[in-house]
Amino acid sequence: MSHRTTEETEDQSAALEFLARAENYDPRPAEEPVHIVTHGSHVFLAGDRAYKLKRAVCFPYMDFGTLERREKFTEAELELNCRAAPELYLGIRHLTRAQDGTLAFDGPGETIEYVLEMRRFDQDALLDRMAEDGKLTPELIEQTAERIRAFHDAAKPLSAKDAPGAGAGGIRWVIEENLEEFASQPEHFPPDQVATYTARARDALSKLAPLLDARVDAGHAKHCHGDLHLRNICVIDGEPTLFDGLEFNPRFACIDTLYDLAYFLSDLDVRGFPDLASLAFNRYFIDGGYEGLPCLPLFLSTRSAVRAKIMVSGAEAQEDPSIRKAMLEQSRQSFQAAQRQIEPAKPVLIGVGGFSGSGKSTLAQALAQCLSPVPGAVHLRSDIIRKRMFGCAPTERLPASAYNSDVSAKVYGIMLTRAGEALQAGFSVIMDAVNDRPADRNAIAALAQSLYVPFKGFWLDVTEEVMARRIAGRSNDASDATETVMLAQAQHGHGTLGDWEKINAGGTPAATLAIVKSRLDLP
Repeated sequence: MSHRTTEETEDQSAALEFLARAENYDPRPAEEPVHIVTHGSHVFLAGDRAYKLKRAVCFPYMDFGTLERREKFTEAELELNCRAAPELYLGIRHLTRAQDGTLAFDGPGETIEYVLEMRRFDQDALLDRMAEDGKLTPELIEQTAERIRAFHDAAKPLSAKDAPGAGAGGIRWVIEENLEEFASQPEHFPPDQVATYTARARDALSKLAPLLDARVDAGHAKHCHGDLHLRNICVIDGEPTLFDGLEFNPRFACIDTLYDLAYFLSDLDVRGFPDLASLAFNRYFIDGGYEGLPCLPLFLSTRSAVRAKIMVSGAEAQEDPSIRKAMLEQSRQSFQAAQRQIEPAKPVLIGVGGFSGSGKSTLAQALAQCLSPVPGAVHLRSDIIRKRMFGCAPTERLPASAYNSDVSAKVYGIMLTRAGEALQAGFSVIMDAVNDRPADRNAIAALAQSLYVPFKGFWLDVTEEVMARRIAGRSNDASDATETVMLAQAQHGHGTLGDWEKINAGGTPAATLAIVKSRLDLP
């Protein structure tokens, strides 16, 4: 899917001249409209509105070459994007020509173009801009992951015939397209690296083909967003909003839901936010459902490879040398990420235990991003699982009855089941719970032994005074534990730790993480 420029198939100059003048809008904007040109659209920012006109271009992957096709795909863009962002997409305006030749919005005469009207938003609200400005927060990323999951859950499953981008065939097409473009640009993509990468991608695809096709049969192929990177997500009225989904080619949008998610995770990883990628990953899978996880490394890597070639094509069209240089650097980083994300990984199981306030979840969350494969380990937190069992939000408090022994046994059972599923899918797992009962600790170690994966257990040793101070300082946390609960745990004790290593976790979170990483031989 080449992104090189091509000549327009029809003359749109009259429409562009009309849209470029403030006097043609009602209400009239205070300043002349700002004109932005992309490979497929002309966008005019006028006052509090944005007006999008599809360019009369015909690419192998995107054909807006006739007025009829521009009408069809403008209508499709409105319909599809109203699923996720109805507050942004306001309607379609007909650009008409009267008998005297004058143009107007929705006037008498023939329609010469179809213009999508959108609510304009502050560009600083784009997640890519927020990433550049250092304003992405864990809370926002978790909200976004929740929004993506809800969007996927609401979409209707597609058959194999209607989802050309899903299954083994869909991913095979992308891999081969990537190879073709990489091979044509050896000055940007070293042939030896391309050969190694492509061999790994093809090998992964060969192994995953049955699962990829089975996921289509299981209902995971849907009309997704299709282009779910940070620039296509913005914050509107405090909520992350997905917009500018792909409408023009089902091969790019009628895909596996995890391939859709992969672009978001890959973009975070490439931009240098592995912690946020890990957080988003675990929030999306907050209720388990790991059967598709073996596909995720290939999906991530393929998305990064696509971004690498797109950045090169985009750089070629830039007149500003600084912009061109920046885009080529993004391409280099993306291609490096594609190679890293597809590297084989061996899963490990890690148990983290300690009384309330010992820093278990802080450690587990920081450690998760350090484990392979990208975007990190599955972080199973007992507090979160318990809340989900009762249909509560993570920060909603539960009654004391939710912490009786029967409920706790069910929580640990769910954790063990999910840990087994994730490990078998090739992902490392961190089991984050008090783990003060020897039987629970032994069960975790036994799971690792049964699946022939390495296991390491850590008990976080902290004084009661420090744990009490940490509990008092909590806010918006999933733990309901009070100082009284912690003191009762400490009085009960943890029994013989056996193979679990006691770690002094009374210092800073960074110090505790450093100790654990050294024990795991992590860089």
